[in-house]
Amino acid sequence: MLVSVSCSKEDLIDSNEALVDLVEEDIEEVVEDESEDENEDVSEGENEGENEGTDTFTVSEDILELVNRHRISIGKSALIRNSMADEIAVEHSNYMISKGAISHDNFMLRFQKLEQEVNASAASENVAAGYTSAESVMSAWLNSSGHKNNIEGNFTHIGIASVKDSQGRYYYTQLFYR
Repeated sequence: MLVSVSCSKEDLIDSNEALVDLVEEDIEEVVEDESEDENEDVSEGENEGENEGTDTFTVSEDILELVNRHRISIGKSALIRNSMADEIAVEHSNYMISKGAISHDNFMLRFQKLEQEVNASAASENVAAGYTSAESVMSAWLNSSGHKNNIEGNFTHIGIASVKDSQGRYYYTQLFYR
């Protein structure tokens, strides 16, 4: 399953009070989810909550290589991986795991954090779940026009998360920004 979204600084400026109310509700929900997550035990051998377990780190590195190989093949510059964006992507993959579904919930919050922390002026996101390798998820993203547009977009940096749930199913988040 795949989903894609993008946002620019102008999109944030144009937001209305209803969006602000929704964002505040999402913040409260995320805070509640995080406090619940702190009380959960993760069994040894599970990679839930991590992007640096041996296989999840390798998958994320492979995704970076495949993204940059594709971008270079079409005359675009390679993206620079950013650890702050990685952390935000991991948080979102963990959120999707907690919900048992992929989503772009709270994307505006992730964009705002990138805007504040790394001065991002535009951001985009691809998410997916269930693909068993970097190659399979990248193939799916590149065969979807919205996801492909994000991968090929006018961005300079990327954050990547490939996090396994307790059943060994990957949840992926790619954050692109400039």
